[in-house]
Amino acid sequence: MIKPFILFSLLLASVITVSAQDRFRGIVLEYKSNELMPEVSVKNLNKHDSTRSNRSGEFSLRADKDDILVFSYPGYRTDSLVVTDFALKRVYLTSVNDPRMLDEVNINALTNSRIAEEKERLRKEGQFANTVSGGSSANGTQRMGGIGFSPSRIFGKGARNARRQYRMLEVESNNRIIDARFTEELITSLTPLRGEDLSLFMAKYRPKASFIQEANDETLRLYIMDSYNKYKDLSSAAKEKIKLDNKEPEKRAK
Repeated sequence: MIKPFILFSLLLASVITVSAQDRFRGIVLEYKSNELMPEVSVKNLNKHDSTRSNRSGEFSLRADKDDILVFSYPGYRTDSLVVTDFALKRVYLTSVNDPRMLDEVNINALTNSRIAEEKERLRKEGQFANTVSGGSSANGTQRMGGIGFSPSRIFGKGARNARRQYRMLEVESNNRIIDARFTEELITSLTPLRGEDLSLFMAKYRPKASFIQEANDETLRLYIMDSYNKYKDLSSAAKEKIKLDNKEPEKRAK
């Protein structure tokens, strides 16, 4: 009688675990004020399932990896999120009329689709050259050949902020491209690196986003193996330098 009971318990625990894992949970907040947002519609486009956030902005619904969730609320921009894991997520919605000033902190909370939208908006705001046919301009634009050059636009505060925020978004989107494939799981499956050595290796040989976009799986694996062979030959002093180099960005961010 003991063995059947144990088997039943294991099966029950397995069912509970699977059931818990396919529930995607999150909290919806207002982008500008960081306030919790109740009654936000959350739809899983893959499973045709839907729910709404509660008074605390929390929601939960069935989902699998790569499912697409769509968030909508009257007066706010509809946003989407691709399920990559089942850790609790914070989702930020922006008002249609919100100018949406960005900083390093809240950029990390933006979904990929929102980053693409923001980059396009900022690209337009940061532009300072127009194609023109030549001649003079009544608004102060200096025309050189077929280009209209406006000092007020290039040096204006709004344009400078737009270009600064665009660069921040470009860095974030590139980091996400790299992080999606240059992972600890892949590296540890190909090398014996663990702990601090793994961290130092990933910092030293982190590839560029352009390489990740062009490389197939086999090319990426070969890159990791070649880099590992180089890492094995590094001296202790070289590894210490990697640590110092990684601390510099942290100091600048504080």
